[in-house]
Amino acid sequence: MFKKLMAKIGIGSAKVDLVLHGNEYTLGDTVEGELVLQGGAVEQYINKVDVQFMLALRTKKSEHRQAMATIPFDCRFTLGAGERKAFPFMYRLPQDLLISSHAVAYYFTTNLDIAAGVDSQDKDYIRVNPPVRFTNIITAFEELGMREKHDSRAFDGYAQTFEFFPAPFLQDSVREVEFIAAIEEEQVRLLLVLDMPSFSREMEVKREVVLSDELLVDVGRLRAYLQQMLEEMIGNPNAYLEQRHMMGAGNGHQHRHSGFGGAMGGFAAGILGGLVLSELMDGMMGNTEETESAFNGGEEDGGGFGDFFGDMFGGGDE
Repeated sequence: MFKKLMAKIGIGSAKVDLVLHGNEYTLGDTVEGELVLQGGAVEQYINKVDVQFMLALRTKKSEHRQAMATIPFDCRFTLGAGERKAFPFMYRLPQDLLISSHAVAYYFTTNLDIAAGVDSQDKDYIRVNPPVRFTNIITAFEELGMREKHDSRAFDGYAQTFEFFPAPFLQDSVREVEFIAAIEEEQVRLLLVLDMPSFSREMEVKREVVLSDELLVDVGRLRAYLQQMLEEMIGNPNAYLEQRHMMGAGNGHQHRHSGFGGAMGGFAAGILGGLVLSELMDGMMGNTEETESAFNGGEEDGGGFGDFFGDMFGGGDE
């Protein structure tokens, strides 16, 4: 009787543990592991078990957490005292997720619903990386003399954006080089955006570029091809030009990247609520005390993302 009373308040109660086979994955990978239920000091009835795939997103103003998917398990049974039950776990990551960065973190939350008892929860972080063929694009930009900005890889409410300081051959005419990407089966599509100074107007020169897998495996060829595309944009900007009044930039109803389907981060855009998207598009990224606390261990449960990325991967992205 004493053990049953203690189990009802969580002492000696059943526990749940999601044991993953790894903690780093690539877009489109299948996350595999095992869902383990360990009985406590007494027999208990399990009402429900589910696993939620969670996104934690830091913006300029705050932090948002959103369930991206819920994986239910048909687990209505009695778990005996000390009994162990295990179930296989699989979840395929979407191709158009945001990749992990200083502003984006992912984790699985496993929830164990115990009848007449204290529920159990487990949290497991993972890092979501781009495929090698996409990483080669970043390498090619760097070999052109560009340097990725600190607040690159942010989510603007529509897609994940990659921002670079211009290479020496662009510095006289370009303030920033930016792109969003759509990763497809046999190619990667980029929407290249060059921000160019022009008196009282902000000029955006945009061009969609298709990079085949054959090109993506050869960084040297890829670098030369991207340089050619950029030089053509600078040489004939009127062919790609979009002008916006600097004071009115971003205030229209049409998103600046609309019309470019399948972009990295599109999965999040389809799930996050309208208020979150409005905040994201209002001005991305910053270092407020509130968000720094949340991502650096400031939560009551000790689940800060700064601690996780620092311990496991040596810090965030550049």
